[in-house]
Amino acid sequence: MYASRMQNSPTSKPAHSDYDLVVLGSGPGGQKAAIAAAKLGKRVLVIEKTKLGGSCLHTGTIPSKSLREAALRVHEASSLAAISRQTREVISEECDIISHQLRRNHVEVVQGIGRFVSPNEIEIVADHSAVHRVSAKFILIAVGTRPRRPSDWEFDDRTVFDSDTVLTLEEHPESMLVLGAGVIGCEYASIYAKMGIEVTLVDKRPTLLPSIDQEIVAALLMQFKKYRIRLQLGWEYANVRKVAKRASTKRPGVRVCLHPAGQGAESEGALDIEFDTVLYCAGRVGNFEALQLDRAGLVADERGLIKVNTNYQTTVSHIYAVGDIIGSPALAASAAEQGRLASLHAFLKRQVAFPATFPYGIYTIPEISSVGAQEEELRAAGVEFVTGIAHYHELARGKIIDDSNGFLKLLVEKKTEKILGVHVIGTGATELVHIGQTAMAFGASVGFFVDNVFNYPTLAEAYKVAAYNAVNKLHQHR
Repeated sequence: MYASRMQNSPTSKPAHSDYDLVVLGSGPGGQKAAIAAAKLGKRVLVIEKTKLGGSCLHTGTIPSKSLREAALRVHEASSLAAISRQTREVISEECDIISHQLRRNHVEVVQGIGRFVSPNEIEIVADHSAVHRVSAKFILIAVGTRPRRPSDWEFDDRTVFDSDTVLTLEEHPESMLVLGAGVIGCEYASIYAKMGIEVTLVDKRPTLLPSIDQEIVAALLMQFKKYRIRLQLGWEYANVRKVAKRASTKRPGVRVCLHPAGQGAESEGALDIEFDTVLYCAGRVGNFEALQLDRAGLVADERGLIKVNTNYQTTVSHIYAVGDIIGSPALAASAAEQGRLASLHAFLKRQVAFPATFPYGIYTIPEISSVGAQEEELRAAGVEFVTGIAHYHELARGKIIDDSNGFLKLLVEKKTEKILGVHVIGTGATELVHIGQTAMAFGASVGFFVDNVFNYPTLAEAYKVAAYNAVNKLHQHR
């Protein structure tokens, strides 16, 4: 192994001029790629533009989920400012853990902007404009994405926010307009509504989260109604303008015209409404601009994303890319695995396919998670199946924790009785789904859950209840 110069924070100058692997970005994908290569005895350099851990740690997954947990116990938090302090403590501790993991594995980290000079050379612009040049046998791009921002908007981080900057919100607004009802928009809408903020959620699409099981979505909509979220699906926005002093609050705000999609701001049904804050959550774009991709013979698409093959190689075979910069599924967990697999392919020539069954987690309140097939795609493929459902209100643990709205659904193939999909909404959904994921990975039939014992009382018992429900339906069809 090579000795590391890394201390508790990144250095500003690389220790060497050549490396086996140079990683651009220190988010989950970059971290795992670097550690995997280091464990193989390779000399590895990570270049991080801002803070160790990337946007996942500082503006994305970790702070938003910390905010969610605070919202669940909102009666214990004195203010958004107090919640922000708690979140910063979590981020600091996670940053220390990442730093320790990289240092322990002898991965060198340099803070600066990394950009291509040639397909094998990277230039690092560090503190005080110092420029250092390194070469590498392999290069991995893991620079992530950032929120898309309309060019004509003024994001002042006081009344107008994107999904990164909203985490700096420390004054409790009375109202918030969330533009974009994708995963991020739905998460923030439910979090802030749970905190007592009057939330309006707008999206031009006619349905909410179209890629999610529709029974799950229906249950989520019931909770949105409980939190008094005003949902405007099939609507668009126009004429976003700041207001120096709102009539109702005497504070700065934003006036926005909301109108039915395709009808325009002058349509009869248009609404002109004032809000304390606006949160824009309509898409993300790749952080490719500083990379100077053309010098490496690479290009980004119209969304700033980089095309890769199944081994995460770009069109230049020794340059890899992982994480959000390559597009869907754009999850922290998937990025980490992509990074590991990319390093294994680069140094061992091992072609390991990304798992066919991996879970999605949506951290709305209540949370949602799924793995495997959706009902709609099974029908489209002509697969005959039954559903098995266990409602939380049927479970003793559901009553104990006062969650009567959650449920777990199994999709079971009629012919083989194999489990094809698992969908959960409610407390612990993102944890529960892994039981189904494991069963599916080993090809388990629904009988696996019928014939096994679960701790009582637990939410995991839902698998046995749902399995019985599915088996009863299978017998009815015979």
